[in-house]
Amino acid sequence: MSARELAAMGGRLRSPSAPVPEDVYASVRSHLTRSLSNPFLTDSDLKATHDALGSVPRDAYRATLERMDREGLLATYVSRMDAPSRQSFLEQAASNGVLSRRPGSVEGSLGMPGRPETFVNDPKLPGALRDAVNAHATDTGRATVVAYDAYLQRYGDAVAQAGSLQALRALGPPQTLDLRETSLGLSWSDPQRERYEAEWKAGLGRPQHSLVQAYETVTARAQVLSGERPAGAFVSAEASASHEMLAFKREAHASARGATDVQTQAGIHTKAGPLGLEVMMDAHGKTETELQVDLGIASVSRDSEGKVELSLGAGPHARAHASLNPRTAEFGGGIAFEVSDKSGQSHAGLKLGYGLRGLTPERAAQAVRSDVPGLFSRPRDLDPGTAWDALPAERRALYERQGWTREEWAQDSRR
Repeated sequence: MSARELAAMGGRLRSPSAPVPEDVYASVRSHLTRSLSNPFLTDSDLKATHDALGSVPRDAYRATLERMDREGLLATYVSRMDAPSRQSFLEQAASNGVLSRRPGSVEGSLGMPGRPETFVNDPKLPGALRDAVNAHATDTGRATVVAYDAYLQRYGDAVAQAGSLQALRALGPPQTLDLRETSLGLSWSDPQRERYEAEWKAGLGRPQHSLVQAYETVTARAQVLSGERPAGAFVSAEASASHEMLAFKREAHASARGATDVQTQAGIHTKAGPLGLEVMMDAHGKTETELQVDLGIASVSRDSEGKVELSLGAGPHARAHASLNPRTAEFGGGIAFEVSDKSGQSHAGLKLGYGLRGLTPERAAQAVRSDVPGLFSRPRDLDPGTAWDALPAERRALYERQGWTREEWAQDSRR
């Protein structure tokens, strides 16, 4: 044995292997060598090579691959493999004791993919076989990324279908895909480590959905289930009609996250000089009032919900408007159109707007408080076993806004 071969085996002598069966090797060479009579490597050549290698005795299998590698046949064979044929070849090599496996992990809830099983890319393996092992790791890694993307889609669908904060909490937070270069198991001293890691990373691809988007979806859904409108951009449309003192209004909000809120109100509207007062009630009996000051080309209004609106005339039937509501952290603007009959007793209007919604003062205060648990956090009051009725009224009200109930509290306190 030469010094180079001994170094390739890590300086350790390997137990002697059986000689390479020449008849089988001749068959392999004939299928992998190009000639005028066989200028192209076909799928049948790959299958014939796989079958021929499958007939090699176990104790001669590694020696056969090493000889193929030295003569360039193994590189030719590996370069033409697709993912299924590569998988079959590596399974064959593992069954003959040439390769060992790195076990993966099990699948989680909602089809969250586990860590994929791979083969150990030992530096003492033939070079072309190492290339096949890394290509297989790339195949399984790419499949895992695709499966993770599907998981994020299923998670988002489950969040959208959650009908309560308890159901949302039961889903748990979206999971992170832990797929790093270390999963290849390459040592720092491996001369091929950087190349294999770079090829693996380049071949993984990226999911269309992201963990950040999943958390944003959860947050928005939690706000809706809490009776709040989710933060972000929104558009609105309002149709109104009035006759003498009677008024009717229907308003729709649509957020950039897809949530839609429609509200219908009816009430009265009265005006004395530049001052106007509107009192409206929705289907749930909630009353809103709005005070208006009309100065002709400009008007200002403020309602009982805290919204202040300034509008300016932009023609005989159109007005541009801008609004601010510190209470709900909303800012927006748009344009409104209005027509009236000749008597001025009947009016019809359409208001189109857009805006941004941020955190309300209450939500902002909660966000910086260390004693306020997140949606998926365990309240600290559960650990000492504090009973629901023993909680201070303020704490109990906070937990109720987060969807906690007496029954859920009692159940979790026993864990």
